[in-house]
Amino acid sequence: MYAPKNISDFLKQRGFVLLIRGKPGTGKSTFSLGLMKKYNMAYLATKKIIEKIDFEYPWVDKDMKKMMFAIEEKYNYHESEKFGQMFYLLPEALRHVLNLFEEGKINGIIIDSWHAIISELNIKTMEEKEREKIYDPNTFFLKLIKFADSGVKFVIVREGDEDDELSYLSDGLLTFKSKVEDGRVYRWFKIDKLRGEEIDRHMYFFTLKNSKFKYLESGSFKHPSRIIGFKKEELGRISSVYFDDIFPLKRGDTLLFDFGEYIPKRYKTTALMGIISNFLVENSKVIMIPPNEMDMSELKYGIYMYGLERYYGNLVYLYGEKNLEEFSKKVNFSKPQDVVASVSEELAMYEGGMPPLVIIGYDRLYSYLTAKEMMHTLYRIKDVVREKSGILLIVGNISDKEIKRFGSSISDIYLKFNNHDGYILMYGIQPWTRVYVLDLKYKDYPRIVKRVIV
Repeated sequence: MYAPKNISDFLKQRGFVLLIRGKPGTGKSTFSLGLMKKYNMAYLATKKIIEKIDFEYPWVDKDMKKMMFAIEEKYNYHESEKFGQMFYLLPEALRHVLNLFEEGKINGIIIDSWHAIISELNIKTMEEKEREKIYDPNTFFLKLIKFADSGVKFVIVREGDEDDELSYLSDGLLTFKSKVEDGRVYRWFKIDKLRGEEIDRHMYFFTLKNSKFKYLESGSFKHPSRIIGFKKEELGRISSVYFDDIFPLKRGDTLLFDFGEYIPKRYKTTALMGIISNFLVENSKVIMIPPNEMDMSELKYGIYMYGLERYYGNLVYLYGEKNLEEFSKKVNFSKPQDVVASVSEELAMYEGGMPPLVIIGYDRLYSYLTAKEMMHTLYRIKDVVREKSGILLIVGNISDKEIKRFGSSISDIYLKFNNHDGYILMYGIQPWTRVYVLDLKYKDYPRIVKRVIV
């Protein structure tokens, strides 16, 4: 679907006024042009805006351009049988597109933008004083509402996100917003109202890549209800989870996955299992101090889901309790020297050609150690891993500001994960990346799908 289901269903209604509002540059026109193409609508704008569209949107084809009409130009139109007296005393361009609607050639009318068109009508008012009431903004809008009551579908684009009479009287209201933070752009829109529709989700992030609108989803993943008997394919490299198209890993690198508050558990475990899988299938060694949310049962479930049972011998699970599985090893997390020694011993026993992976669950260690002990332990583990030409991954919700700064200073790659109104966003602090919206899909195994906001 071009738009979320709530909006698509609303656009199927018989007649309405949908107001799309937002500050300049938030994506309103790009979205409305997509609506025009998807739903076969006419585009009513000023000549300047139409010329701008021709320059900025190369994907707008000849058929679309034939349905773009400048409010200030003259058009051939004929009397209306459907709209009666409402049809008179309107700008000629609007009467022309109403003819097209009456003849069934279009399904609706887009007006872009409200203020630009009203400005043109005000010029006409100055030229034709005797017709001043015709071009009054309030009178003009009330006439559009009457046409909507007669079945015409209107989409009005308006600059600014403040409430006004248009906001209150329209049947649907979408507010487009954007924000630039640390050189990264965020774009989203809110569904303020859609009369006749029950709104499931009120906010959607979107991207304007290639000058096209595309809304983004996050959090649709559900585990399969039955796994037993599932036919597993030979597991290969899992690039969609590994993020290797964002950053290239090198021997000796330190990664930091900083999960903000309220990141769903399934995103954390899927990201971790993807990286674990990539190392295990290469017959590398994985040494893991698990984060708090990834206990033994969660890890075993992930191993089964990814078909990694035959790689048990390459996995070492450092745990603070007695040995629970053949791949687990008890460590006293309260003693930093024991933690470092355990990691060092496991690395010393590894003689494979591929770099080993060491995962440190920050929140589990921080339950036992002070901030100073934590930083000292991480620094020593980093040196031990680098000496073995391995990869160190520090993962967790790093709440302590001092440790966060320290983690940033020792990491080569720093990824930040945030939950924004149910959307899971990810971006690289180092190296710098754009903002990605993450989603979870299931095909053979759970995987993360990321879509960049442009």
